[in-house]
Amino acid sequence: MGVLTGVLSLAREPIRLTLRAWELGFSSAAAAARLGLELLDRERSTSTVERYRRRRAPERGNGVAPEPVDVEPPAPADSPPAVPDELIPDHVEEEVVLVAEVAEEGAEEGAGPELHIDEPWDGYDEMTAPQISDRLAAATAEVAAAVELYEATRKSRRTVLEAAERALRT
Repeated sequence: MGVLTGVLSLAREPIRLTLRAWELGFSSAAAAARLGLELLDRERSTSTVERYRRRRAPERGNGVAPEPVDVEPPAPADSPPAVPDELIPDHVEEEVVLVAEVAEEGAEEGAGPELHIDEPWDGYDEMTAPQISDRLAAATAEVAAAVELYEATRKSRRTVLEAAERALRT
């Protein structure tokens, strides 16, 4: 019976050590998550950072309580970091001053692309849809693509667009 107990205890130790390692990992992850939440939520009354530093402060030995750690409260998110007065030059003002407010005409509608497409060939706009379709039958792929783009931005005639697509496929 002693041999069996020894074998079982040898098999149990790695499992026990693995569970301890997982427990340590999860507790460390939870502490890091609490610390991260505190850094994100600056309105909490008691700082988690402060509680963490007090709890983790090294003991001085012989059961004496650790010295308290001074932790400055975090600055509000919307204020710049504090700069010592001796580092601020005399000619620098800290007030925000509007220098100029300029916008181009039409900027209130928002920026947008402008694209100008010339007619694929001279006299295109005066041609009828059947005339354009006939000319596309012998056109190159570049001309057919130009006709498709131009027609799609202008009159959008279905017969011309279909003729341009056929010319592009061949």
